[in-house]
Amino acid sequence: QVEERQEEERRVEEQHKEEQEEVLLSEEESVVGEEEEQQEEGVRLRLLAELELLVSRGRQMLGNMMTTGGKVLVTGLLGLAGIMFPSLSSLLYLVSFLVVCTWWAWSGHVPPRLFRCVCVCSMLYSSSHLLLLYCYQLPALQEALPPNSTHASVFGLVSVVSVDCAAPWRSEVNSALSWFHFMSPLLLLLLYCTVATLWRNRVHTHTHTHTHTHTHTLTHTHSHTHTLTHTHTLTHSHTHTLTHTHTHRGHPPDYSLAPPTQNATLGLELYSQRSPNRVFDAAGWQEEEEEEEEEEEEEQEGVSAVAMAFRFLLKQSYICALIAMMAWSITYVSWLTCVLLLWSCVLWMMRERRRYTLLSSPWLVAYGNLLVVLQYIYSFPVVQEVPGLFLKKEVPCRELASKLLCLLTFWLLLRQASTEKTDRQADTHLSSISVHSRGETAVCLRAKPTDSLADRLPLSPAEHQEQHKQKEVSYEELLLLGGGGGGVQMETLVAVVTRMFVKYWIYVCGTMFFFVSFEGRIVLYKVIYMVMFLCCVALYQLNYERWRALLRGFWVAVVVYSMLVLILVYTFQFPSSPDTWSHYTGLSKHRLEDLGLEKFSVPVLFTRIFIPAAFLLVSTQLSYWSVHSFPIGQYTALLLSYWSVDATVGTVCSSCSSSGLVSWRLVVDRLSVLFLRLLLSLQRLQRLLWWLLELHIIKIVYAYIMWVSVKEVCVFNMVFVVCVVVALPCRVRRPLLSGVCTVWTCVVMVCKMLYQLNAVQPHRYTSNCTMPGNSSSDLSGSVLYSGPVDPAQWVGLHKTDGKLLDYLRYNLVMLALLAFEVTVYRHQELYRLRGNIEPPPTRTLFHDITRQHLDDGLLSCAKYFMNYFFYKFGLETCFLLAVNVIGQRMDLFAVGHALGLVTILSHRSRKRIALIWPKYCHFLSGLLCFQYLLCIGFPPAACKDYPWRFPSSNMDSNVVKWLFLPDHLTPPNPLFLLYDFLLLLGASLQLQVFEEEHQLSVQLLAGDNSELEEEEEGRASNLISRLHLSPVPDFILCRSYLDMMKVIMFSYLFWFVLTIIFITGTTRISVFCMGYLVACFYFLLVGGDLLLKPVRSILLYWDCLIGYNVFVITMKNILSLIVYYCRYWLMIYHPVVIALLVVNHLHFLQFIVYLLFTAAEQQSSKQCELPSDEAGIIWDGVCFCFLLLQRRVFRSQYFLYVVLELHNTQLLASRKRPHLAMKLLCVQILPTWTHLHV
Repeated sequence: QVEERQEEERRVEEQHKEEQEEVLLSEEESVVGEEEEQQEEGVRLRLLAELELLVSRGRQMLGNMMTTGGKVLVTGLLGLAGIMFPSLSSLLYLVSFLVVCTWWAWSGHVPPRLFRCVCVCSMLYSSSHLLLLYCYQLPALQEALPPNSTHASVFGLVSVVSVDCAAPWRSEVNSALSWFHFMSPLLLLLLYCTVATLWRNRVHTHTHTHTHTHTHTLTHTHSHTHTLTHTHTLTHSHTHTLTHTHTHRGHPPDYSLAPPTQNATLGLELYSQRSPNRVFDAAGWQEEEEEEEEEEEEEQEGVSAVAMAFRFLLKQSYICALIAMMAWSITYVSWLTCVLLLWSCVLWMMRERRRYTLLSSPWLVAYGNLLVVLQYIYSFPVVQEVPGLFLKKEVPCRELASKLLCLLTFWLLLRQASTEKTDRQADTHLSSISVHSRGETAVCLRAKPTDSLADRLPLSPAEHQEQHKQKEVSYEELLLLGGGGGGVQMETLVAVVTRMFVKYWIYVCGTMFFFVSFEGRIVLYKVIYMVMFLCCVALYQLNYERWRALLRGFWVAVVVYSMLVLILVYTFQFPSSPDTWSHYTGLSKHRLEDLGLEKFSVPVLFTRIFIPAAFLLVSTQLSYWSVHSFPIGQYTALLLSYWSVDATVGTVCSSCSSSGLVSWRLVVDRLSVLFLRLLLSLQRLQRLLWWLLELHIIKIVYAYIMWVSVKEVCVFNMVFVVCVVVALPCRVRRPLLSGVCTVWTCVVMVCKMLYQLNAVQPHRYTSNCTMPGNSSSDLSGSVLYSGPVDPAQWVGLHKTDGKLLDYLRYNLVMLALLAFEVTVYRHQELYRLRGNIEPPPTRTLFHDITRQHLDDGLLSCAKYFMNYFFYKFGLETCFLLAVNVIGQRMDLFAVGHALGLVTILSHRSRKRIALIWPKYCHFLSGLLCFQYLLCIGFPPAACKDYPWRFPSSNMDSNVVKWLFLPDHLTPPNPLFLLYDFLLLLGASLQLQVFEEEHQLSVQLLAGDNSELEEEEEGRASNLISRLHLSPVPDFILCRSYLDMMKVIMFSYLFWFVLTIIFITGTTRISVFCMGYLVACFYFLLVGGDLLLKPVRSILLYWDCLIGYNVFVITMKNILSLIVYYCRYWLMIYHPVVIALLVVNHLHFLQFIVYLLFTAAEQQSSKQCELPSDEAGIIWDGVCFCFLLLQRRVFRSQYFLYVVLELHNTQLLASRKRPHLAMKLLCVQILPTWTHLHV
């Protein structure tokens, strides 16, 4: 029984436990169900709230658009109705429009009462005006007050339709009226309908709003009670759920609830602390609310950025106002609008032009309103025009509309001035307010700047120190995350643009000189513009310090002169101005046109005045940018101080997005590293380009000057040629001569521009020369007899027919290159002074490559020769340039170059050549100047021909060409002087090498350029014995690719040169070619034994071969002239002699065939003709090049290793000869010994 009782008790306890578990499960299921229902209800309520918010926002936006748009539409219709047909009855519309717009610009808004009054008055007045116009169409009123009467015209009464008394049932439209007469009543009707519609909507909206307010008051109590009941239910259920949850988990319940909100739709916020562990049911709701807040913040940031951009553009409205003032005055020329032109010019000249423009905005609006009203009154049909003040227009509404458009910019300017004044007052009030928080930490609220960084309030030292203790936010974080607000991005953009303008605005000003000077026909005031520009450039090159000191005064003079030109051209458009100018100055109309004073139509006048006005605008901006040209370090410090202020204010915002900040910081760091690497690469490239320009700018400048002088042969360019040929050998005088070239270029350009004036008439002083009748040749193509001779063309002046820029392009580029040359040198000098860098001792590309790196490898060898190729082979290069001049010219001066080359080569030694080289450079300079004088010749205006063109002379044109004589029929070819210039340039550089190769620093870097001494040239064995002391390594064993190239060069070049000599000798069959073949066979016969001889003996043979090569080149030039004078003897033996000598010259072969051969002889001697396309000395020049190269090989230290190798080979061969003799003896004795043995 006891056991049964115990079992029953256990069963009861188990049943009780099961019941309790079922109760708990049911309670949990009910709680979960309630939670799900509450979540669904919360989502539904949230959607309803969002929908309600969207509808309210749309309704508010639509209402604002209707209200604002209606006001704008009414205001615009008032202006259009007033200006469409000017009359006294329509004046009220215009006055209302001006009053409303001016009131808005002054105070920022139009009072509702004022606008309602305007609407009511305009509605009543427009209806009365329409009724009056309608009634005036009745015949009785038109008879009582005719349309042509003064009263009808003043009040704008127009007979739109007329009735014929013969047919009163038919109305006719007045065809004499213009389109604006019909548009005026339509606009009045549109104005009336618009105002009436807006007024009706306003009354309806006001009534509906009053009714809705009364209904809402009655139902407010019931809705509020229902809301509180629902809120209490939600609070109780949420509290029970959360209490049970926390108790089950072992946490005490939290009953700290926030007070309910006043929003009846969304309910209340449950907890003041947003913790996802404690808030179980509303976690999703709170996360969505946080997302909404973030989206709203992003939208506000976007709106803030757009607002900042719009505000920045609105700040620049003063520029639009100033441009509108100039456009108004230029489009409508009168004495009253001249005030606007002067007003705008004065404002442009001021440094704080924005401030003074804003200060003068009220007066500007008042003056603009006055001009519009006066023009409106003078647009009445009965009012006569006033010359110089108000002109009669066929369509007055078009003129009034354009003036109102300009006046709109004045209103915007006044609006901006009022806004900034209000902001400054608010900033002054807020600057003294401070907000204190816990921990006794004060955060000062400073007003946000509206103008610029300079207007920002300075920070005290305590504030500055406290800001440094705050969390630092980098520049990239501010740009990417917007921690400092939308203003930081805008300020940064402004900073970048400002820096760019500071650096490059002066180039914009310089470019404007060309637009002013070369636009349209050339006149005197444009020439003065160009004179001012040329003076600025010349002073920049001659004296940089003086240029910097006078630059501000120069731009002030430019601005004053631009204003003077603008005013003179503007006032000359008045009707009485031409007669006044002619009376007081005594100048005719054509002379005034040369000055630039002439009457233009409105479109042409706009172009003529707009360009000087734009130039004035650009020039005045230069002083503004020059003020802001402070060092970049100061500017960076200023920006950093500004960013630090914004960073302290936005610390809380940046802490909320720490995870995004870290990720962005990684991205920004990587991008910054890549960007810095790119900047470093660009910086290295920039330094390399500047260094290359410093090395070669002088060559580019002088080459271009010479090319321009050859392209246009005249007396003007003779000065350039003299400066170039003197400056090349004399390096000390190059700056002075470059300055002379600059000044002379300016003089030439001014003379060429003055020559284009209409006052210069070339036909007044041209000459007409008479051709002699008994001339032996056709002189019709001569400059003297082909037409009128202008003496200015010999000087370098001629008319361009409007293409002045093309005419001056060579001189402009020359001036730009000369200025750029000085810029390059000054840039490098300042760069080295700023970095405390010493200039390199040698002018090389790779500064880390010296003579010690020559034998390291192919790359080092290539770099070395890129550095010092001309240092090592400059002399040979000059010899090749001399041969190139001889081969290209093949005339008398080519013979002179050949003789000069022979003279130089006859000295053989480098030391002796260096002593005579300056004289050779002076010889080339003098020869070049003399040839250019021959190209200029005698002035053709004297009508005097040269003696070789007299009727008694029989000299042929080809002979004249060969002698390079000046001639009017066949002038000498000036392009030949380019070859002489290249030779002079190479000789000048070699002269510099001769001067520098004796310097110890150059010798350490580039190597010793001296040849083997004569006392060391006695025997090769003495040199070979000292090879272990030689600085050059042994390359015979071919340890690298460079050694292989050395072996090819020093061991096998000799045989390759002999091959070239053989090819030169076999290209033609002649006496000269036979000499090459003899030399080639001789050296082949001698073979390697020649290389084992002393260096002096080798050079003796080789110099003889070089001398023969130069002798052949010279003789081929000289024999051309001999052929001409021996023509009678050649008439018998011409095929043999020409074939033997191979004197194939371009001019003389044709001349000989023409003079020496009759028709029958030409036909019979075709088998003896030579090809006309054969070059004279091409293969001679190639042979000369390789002969010089082999001569350098013989004088090289590397060649001694080749000689050593040949000695070793010969020694081994001599040791093998006894063994070879013993072997041969054994071969001969062994058979005999065997036979005897047998």
